Amino acid sequence: MMDTKSPKPKEVVREEYRRLRRELPSSAPLAAGVSMAEHALSAVPELVPAGSTVAAYLSAGREPGTLPLLQGLRDRGYDVVVPVCQPDRRLLWCRWTPDAPLVPGLFPSVPEPAGERVPAAQLPGLSLVLVPALAVDKTGVRMGKGGGYYDRFLSGLRAAGNAAPAVGLVYDHEFAPAHSWPADAFDQPMDAVLTPSGWTVLPRQPVYS
Repeated sequence: MMDTKSPKPKEVVREEYRRLRRELPSSAPLAAGVSMAEHALSAVPELVPAGSTVAAYLSAGREPGTLPLLQGLRDRGYDVVVPVCQPDRRLLWCRWTPDAPLVPGLFPSVPEPAGERVPAAQLPGLSLVLVPALAVDKTGVRMGKGGGYYDRFLSGLRAAGNAAPAVGLVYDHEFAPAHSWPADAFDQPMDAVLTPSGWTVLPRQPVYS
């Protein structure tokens, strides 16, 4: 457990979580994804009605697998969109279906579906955002990969008046104690965390001192 009185620098913590992910067995993403889908598909209908749009993402590498969850959401009547990274660190969104062809994107390791790309403002009924993360602490501070894409997206979404809950997806060991790393003013807090062990709603509290 990290020393919450003297948190390590953020980049040091980020590299530690990257290392831990690299050391996971190849079976970990799918096993985690199946468990996470079960928990999420029980929780999501209580948050947003069927027919709403859910902003999700296609997992890559050792990230917890998202395909079981995306398929489950589609089967239950949700419209699922996934991000397309732009060179100016913005996200556009593309509708996902199980048979959607994938094409090379800005980052070769990040799959992107073919199809129309639109900004979030053009997504009707966007009601939930599933967010990739390396870790999330118990105050909702998310450790991303350092590009700032999701912080920019969530900041703009919330500034526009859309209060869709943001849910960080991580492995159990990546759900960290409060203040395990320094928070930045730019960090957008998570409203909940999804791990293989369950769906945890986070308390609404000030994240920054």
